[in-house]
Formats: sequence, C-alpha cells, structure tokens
Amino acid sequence: MSTDSAHPGRSAHAAAPSPRAHLSSLVPDHVPADLSIALAAARAAARAVQALGDPQLFAAGSVIDKGVAGPATVADIASQVAATITLRNAYGDSVRIVAEESLEEVEALGGDSLLALVATAVCAAGIDCDVATARAALAGAADHGGTGTFWAIDPLDGTKGYLRGGQFAIAIALVVDGQPTVGVLGLPRLSAVGNGIEAVSGGAGVLAAAVAGGGAVQTPIDRWAPTRIAAYQWSMGDPLRLAGSVERGHSASESLESRAAALGIVEPVRVDSQAKYALVARGDADAYLRLSPTPDYRECLWDHAAGALVAVEAGCIVTDSRGIPMDFSTGRRLTQSQGVICAPPRLHAELVAALAPLVR
Repeated sequence: MSTDSAHPGRSAHAAAPSPRAHLSSLVPDHVPADLSIALAAARAAARAVQALGDPQLFAAGSVIDKGVAGPATVADIASQVAATITLRNAYGDSVRIVAEESLEEVEALGGDSLLALVATAVCAAGIDCDVATARAALAGAADHGGTGTFWAIDPLDGTKGYLRGGQFAIAIALVVDGQPTVGVLGLPRLSAVGNGIEAVSGGAGVLAAAVAGGGAVQTPIDRWAPTRIAAYQWSMGDPLRLAGSVERGHSASESLESRAAALGIVEPVRVDSQAKYALVARGDADAYLRLSPTPDYRECLWDHAAGALVAVEAGCIVTDSRGIPMDFSTGRRLTQSQGVICAPPRLHAELVAALAPLVR
C-alpha cells in the first residue's frame, strides 16, 4: 500500500478525486478520512475558543498587538494549538502544517504566561496539553507550504469581529499540489440560516465543509448532520447582495460597491472573516469581492484555501480580482494572486468585467 510522505502511515489520497457521492448523502462512518479529521480539528479548535469565555472580559495579556498584522488573542493561539494537536495525533508529528500564529511571536509577546493560558483552554477542549505541548504544536505548524501536500490553518479568522461579538471563522484546508482538496470552516457564531449579521452564541454555530468533487455541506458544529448547500444563481436585474468586510480598511469597499452597482442595486452584507465564503456558498449572499488594499499586498494562504473550496463545491467560481485562478502553491502568501472574486458563474463573469478598471 502506498503512503503519502506528508501523512506518514496513511494511504495516499488522490490529488484530483474521482466523482463521488455528494457529502450530504454520507453517514458518519462513510465521511472521507481526511475530511473527518479536519472536522475534528475544527471542533477541537472551537471548543478551545469557547472555553475562554467572553473575549470582552479578557484580562491583560490575553490580547496581543501584532502591529500591521492586527491583533491576536489567546483564543487565536489556543485554537491553532488544538487544531494542530488533532492533526498531529492523526497523521504523526511530521505532517506538514502552514498556520498563521508563530511560536516566535508568542515567545516575544507573552512566552510561558501566554502559553499557560493556551494550555488551560486546550485542556478544557478535551485535549491533553501543557506549556511544552503548546510550544511544540506552534513549532510544528511553521511549514512554508508550496508544492506537495500540507494542511493550512487559520485558527481565528476575523479577530476584530471575534472581539466585538461578530463573526469569526476557524479555517482548515488540505492542499495538494497547489489546490485545496478538503476545506472546513468552523463558524461558531453563524446561524444555520441568515446573512450572519446577527451572531449566535452557546455552541449554536455551524461547520461548512467540502471535498473536491464531493460537493459542499453545512452541518451543526457539534455533529455530522449535513445538508447540501448551493450558491444562488444570480440573474441580471436581481439585487446584488455583496459580502464584504466590516473593517473598511480590509478592502476598497466603497469602490467595489460603486463598480458593482452597474449590475444592479447593491445590498451590502458586512461580516467578518471567511464566513463571507460560507454565505455565498449557501445562497445568503451573491458574491464576495476583495481588492488588495495596497499594490504590493498579497493574500495569505490560510485566509482563502478552505473558504474557496467550500464556495467552488457549492457552485461558485473563485479567482483573483483579474479573473485568474488562485494558485495555492506559492507559499504562505499567494504571490501570483491579487484580491478575490467569488460568485456563481454568470455573476462572476460580469464582476470581472465591472472591476477591471480598479485592478492594478
């Protein structure tokens, strides 16, 4: 039996899976192994975040300033550690993981005191962890990506949303030869229906999941009870529900909306994080647009790999803002991609044309 060097001891999985039953038809025992593990990692991460309680009550030292990269919290780090330990327990310590939070930053900004808070939260999620284990998990998630097979983790996408009580996402993707093949979005504050502006609490959130060639589903965050999700097939004359960031500095929101208005009345849907991909994937928004905030800015791998696959498997096209397919084989940054257009096919083509004057 062949094995994958990125997943020692496990059967190699195909980079381009053959057609298979839609995920929504699968009972728990038939869920593909890599997806099952990704779901477990997302759930563990969500439990670690929940164990920390209300972020508005965080004590000093629980929120750290990463400068232009924005804030991070003990929840970001605990989520990453919980997800990483889950993946390493499944695949072995040599599994390749590309994740956002670095051990070097944690050591510089909090060290053992911060790692002790992380370990407590991870233990509360049902995973054995101490300071040394947390440190090893962070050190083991510093791969640079590129070619081959690896996992990408955004442990808490939308930290500012998380802190204010809005949406955030735990994003986990398996990338094979530059393309996501498994994607899971843990969305602890996203209700099963609606546009996400009203956040839910108390574990009532959802997971959005996809496997290349297997479709996209939504399931309650605590169990496998999948329902098929599909993008709304927008037509000219329909209002354009445009998903965008709450933080205006994250993209040129007003310019995007102005250009998109040529296609119809724009109804902004402002939510934080990769929840935007999930909203488009399940038809609660029509498109997600993002322009690079500066000419030389390039998106981070973990900010898009999981969400892009969920949207594609729900019937969307996901490209950069020029209409060029996104390339996830270029390392921690998507150096060949500028911005994002995520929309069903007819609308995607219209948006590429409408945004052309804004693309540098």
